[in-house]
Parts: sequence; structure tokens; C-alpha cells
Amino acid sequence: MVNLEIGTVDNGKSMSEILKDALDAKGYSQREFAKKMGWTPQNFSQRLKKNSFTAEEWRNMAYKLGYEVRLVELESGIEFESRRKGHGRRARQVINGVLYDTHKADMLCGNFYRDGINEYIDGMAFELYVDCFGRFFVARYTDWENGSDSITTIGKEDAYKLYRKYGDGTLKDSIFI
Repeated sequence: MVNLEIGTVDNGKSMSEILKDALDAKGYSQREFAKKMGWTPQNFSQRLKKNSFTAEEWRNMAYKLGYEVRLVELESGIEFESRRKGHGRRARQVINGVLYDTHKADMLCGNFYRDGINEYIDGMAFELYVDCFGRFFVARYTDWENGSDSITTIGKEDAYKLYRKYGDGTLKDSIFI
């Protein structure tokens, strides 16, 4: 992906003007790009004039141009990272007075569809999470009649072992220190 700052709110450009700049930077005519998007050139031209694209369309256009859309906090310059959602149902449990909630934490790894076919293995699955305070926990899911999901806290060392076995390798080891 190319990293190119082509506009901010305070430079006075509309999103359509920013898109035109990006098309020029990549050497696309409006006609060529409209076809790449599966739109008629006339429709694309009108939508550019009216600046009438959905957020998802903007994201898709950026991707097709080799860019990605990012949210950056104006004051700090820190990039927003959305939560890594898990596959399992929402699980919440209070342990030693602390509420652990899979919908308010980042999923680091799990074993859903581990064999490539079955959602659960022997009626069970798990996901490793870390919350905003750096606390690790495992959500265990069951697919059995009368089974219940549960949460168990886990130390950093054991969380790292799980991640090394089931994770995708995209996280830095420092998260586990």
C-alpha cells in the first residue's frame, strides 16, 4: 500500500477533489476508474460532482487505487485501531470483581474452524482475548445441548504459548511482556 497524505478537513478539499487527486496520482482517467468500479462513466461523473458516495464506497475506491483509509486523531496524530473481533458469541463473566467481556476486548487467536471445516472441534472452541488493561482471558464455547460458555483468566506466559500455537503471527511479542 502507498502512504500518501492527500487531504485533511482543514485544507478545504472535498472528498471528490481528494479522489480526483488520487486518480491523477495513479494515472487513471475518470472513465477508466468508473469501469474498474463497475459503474458507468456518466454515473461516476455525476456522483463526483455531487460528492455522493457512501463511506463503504470511499473505502472500496481507495483500496482499488492502492490506498487504505485510516482514522488518525487530530490532536495526537495517533492512528485509531479497531477492535479485533472474535468469532464466538458474546461472553461476559465477573471474576474476582472484574468484568471480562469479549465485546470489549481484542481477540488474539482461537481455534474456531481450526480443521478448516468444522466450527467446533468435539463440540468445543476457544478464543484468547486481551482487554484494554492488558489482562488476558480465554473464552471457552460449547456446542453441546445444555452446555455453557465460560471465561477463564490466563497469565501472560500462558497467553503467549496459546498465541504461538494458534495465532496468526501478526502481533508483536511485546504485548505478552
